[in-house]
Amino acid sequence: MISEIENNFYRISLRMPYRLRHVNAYLFASDEELILFDTGLNMSGSYEVLQNDLAKVGLNINNIRHVFLTHAHTDHCSMAGLLQKNTGAKIYLSKAASDDYQHFLQPDSAIKQLRIFYSRQGMSDHQIDLVIEEYKYIQNIITEFNTDSYLQDNEVFEFGNWKFEVISTPGHAAGHVCFFFRDKGFLLAGDHILPFIAPILSPDIFDDNFYSLTAYLNSLNAIGNLPVSTIYPGHGNPFDDLNERLTEIRNHHQKRKNNVFNHVVLEPKNTYDISHEMISSTISDFDKFLILNETLIYLKELKAEGLIMEKIADNVLVYTRA
Repeated sequence: MISEIENNFYRISLRMPYRLRHVNAYLFASDEELILFDTGLNMSGSYEVLQNDLAKVGLNINNIRHVFLTHAHTDHCSMAGLLQKNTGAKIYLSKAASDDYQHFLQPDSAIKQLRIFYSRQGMSDHQIDLVIEEYKYIQNIITEFNTDSYLQDNEVFEFGNWKFEVISTPGHAAGHVCFFFRDKGFLLAGDHILPFIAPILSPDIFDDNFYSLTAYLNSLNAIGNLPVSTIYPGHGNPFDDLNERLTEIRNHHQKRKNNVFNHVVLEPKNTYDISHEMISSTISDFDKFLILNETLIYLKELKAEGLIMEKIADNVLVYTRA
């Protein structure tokens, strides 16, 4: 479904078979050049849906000349290669996002690292095999593309009368960026700020020095300092109460971190055990995996704050109160 935000500026909502149901891409037209922000998920028929949506408002998909990606998660980038192949579009994303994307092109080494990383969190071989199956599915739907330019923090782009800035917002992903149209007050937020849920935070299995929560909260502060009038998220509808939403998200993470801390006691427990204590048995295996990742990022922050201790026992990381 396509809707016009204002003259020559559009939101495109594309279906996906996940809990959030839809993902948003954004597009503006400068003369005959079309500039697309994120691509949606590469499902069967998705390219044709995008093509038909554009045709409904008199636009031609073959005129997409530039594709700017907020990050390299499949629901935001997996049609980039198809668009580049069919239209010759240039692809832009941050260097860190490109590094994430490169891991999907080298699945053997990525899967090896994934197995090592999650076995250290107390996951069984069977549980890790389920994660690897999902990883392989994701890897298979990303269409391969060439990066034409790495986005830099505060970099400014101009197309006709449109001007926007790149705002580095690591957290949800190490390479996440937002796009800020200062003259309009528009923020294309990707998954950095969503209207109804707090974006998922996960560890970077290739970089132990990346602190997802610290990076994310710092990125919220960076956005909070901008004169934003309207947030256009990657999922859900636009909203304008930025400061209220930032406060809600900060409070959410503080509450969740406190909850994880309350499950760390004098007896050593690994990440899987701690996360398992906080979940319902009725949720899906994938949701359990997401909660394990979230638990891990809070444990990492609590360790850095000196509130808990981390040790290794039988090649598994365990945590106790400091």
